[in-house]
Amino acid sequence: MRFPLGEAIVDIIVDDDDFSMPVSDFFPDRDPELIKKHRGVLEPDFLDLATGMARFAIQSFVLRTATMTILIDSCLGEGKDRPEIPVWHQRRGSGFLDRLRRAGVDPASIDLVFCTHLHIDHVGWNTQSENGRWVPSFPNARYLFGRNELNDWLDQLRTGRALPLHARGLEDSVIPIVEAGRADLVDDGYELGPGLRLLPLPGHTRGQMGVAVDFAQARALFCGDAVHNPLQIYQPGLSTGTCVDPKVGGETRHKIFAEAADNGRLLVPAHFRGQRCAHIHAAGDSYEPVFDVRPGES
Repeated sequence: MRFPLGEAIVDIIVDDDDFSMPVSDFFPDRDPELIKKHRGVLEPDFLDLATGMARFAIQSFVLRTATMTILIDSCLGEGKDRPEIPVWHQRRGSGFLDRLRRAGVDPASIDLVFCTHLHIDHVGWNTQSENGRWVPSFPNARYLFGRNELNDWLDQLRTGRALPLHARGLEDSVIPIVEAGRADLVDDGYELGPGLRLLPLPGHTRGQMGVAVDFAQARALFCGDAVHNPLQIYQPGLSTGTCVDPKVGGETRHKIFAEAADNGRLLVPAHFRGQRCAHIHAAGDSYEPVFDVRPGES
């Protein structure tokens, strides 16, 4: 799947297109009336109300400009211990790298890998197993990790506060990149290239950042897990049960929705299915998604 962004091209490389979680667990503070009101938009791509499940894609975005190729988030990977989530545990034969190549992107051609945050579904393809060691999957890339994000996770790891699931993700998909000397620690406002800068998006994790695109002919925000589901556009204060600071997460969404509505910025969340991205329309004191970008086959 592919869509233009000004003179750049974005390819969407899907690793898992239908990961589901119970709505009641993932969005404990959801407004049932809003779900009912907007059911026509939310079903079937984002919610399955008959089963009570929220539906998500796990995907990477390859942004190709005239001068560089950037991979935003690296999904799940293969051969990794994830016993808490059986469908991700020791997975094989996903075809992710083949889909990347079919989109015209050789792993060796990627210049930058940027992880919006360091959850396991955003770092997995950072590494592959080679002779019993985890080595970079993208051999010529620099890997960009938020300094605050990495430091927070390493502190959790040192003090035993990191959940085992996340601890294993750090150990097999993040720390090997640091030890290989391929990681650059970056801060809010860092410029990846002309018209590309990092923007703080705290709430889901403490140090999450997104990629703000300000080209002459296009504006966008690759916003990671600041937004998981269009339900949060209708209810911006709705955070997930996994967010470290739900209040700050709601404040982040209000801020990016207001800016996107004012300036026509396209939001590209990490986990949207269907059309994968949306513009934002202000509707009084609330917001609505506008799905007017239709990615085509790459």
